[in-house]
Amino acid sequence: MDIEVFFPSMTSTLQIRGCGFGVKPPGWSYPLHHHQMFEILYCFSGEVVQFVGVSKLSERTMRAGDWMLLKAGVRHRLENLAAEPYSFLNIHFDVDDPDLRRRLNAADCFLLGGADAAAGGLAEIVARIERLMALSLTDGPSSGPSAKLVASYIDPLRKLELQAAILQIVASLTAQCAAPQAPAGKARPSVASFLEIDTAHAIEERLRRMVTADSDESVARIARDLHLSRSQCSKLFTKVYGVSPRRYVSELVLNRAKRLLVTTNRPIEAIALELGFHSLSHFSSQFRRWTGVSPMQYRPKHE
Repeated sequence: MDIEVFFPSMTSTLQIRGCGFGVKPPGWSYPLHHHQMFEILYCFSGEVVQFVGVSKLSERTMRAGDWMLLKAGVRHRLENLAAEPYSFLNIHFDVDDPDLRRRLNAADCFLLGGADAAAGGLAEIVARIERLMALSLTDGPSSGPSAKLVASYIDPLRKLELQAAILQIVASLTAQCAAPQAPAGKARPSVASFLEIDTAHAIEERLRRMVTADSDESVARIARDLHLSRSQCSKLFTKVYGVSPRRYVSELVLNRAKRLLVTTNRPIEAIALELGFHSLSHFSSQFRRWTGVSPMQYRPKHE
């Protein structure tokens, strides 16, 4: 009996943009931003703190040998707080396979330690990418200033090698960070589109202005300026950030109130007015509702 086994037909696209190496000095930082592509970072040497998150930024420290996978659309910023330069490999990529995209979107950020990465053979893949980059720079003229060398031409075979190496990295990181598959019959969570992510971030930037007494911002005004209904604005923001605009602003106000109470000796009434409350009693009752204690009880006692 003859037996033949075939894989199903497969057509998928890998887009790579901004793949390269860099070195940044001590004290270097990159402001809060987001990309419409997935991002992979590898730390060759040094140490950098990555602040990642949508509604709240969490700190992740990358050291030599560590890898990081960032979801498309997630906001983040970097700071080199170490006393030595930070050298890295950076890859921005996108794929059109829906199941792979769903796995890559399982978490805002995934940090893989150097020991676990070494066991997966990622170091050898990085060495291969370094070799391909070096050959491409050597073979063809480079454009741009000397501090930023850009390979103007990559041999088609080396291009295939580079794509294959990056796909191996994506596969290795995805296998270790992917969330468990949803049980049969259960709906999968929806993933926001790039347009929805960009719009939600624009809403978030405007919401931050509401945490001051002199702000004339409102959810209704933000929605109108973005040509959305208030309901559309709230639903879109909640889809991306996981909380409603009103809840998000409340969290911003609470966090700022806590910071002012702990780090300054300003009168509580002045803090209340700065945060947009019309009276001390209104601020106190709201703060107690949020935390269970009054602003006076929350403020540290200095003996």
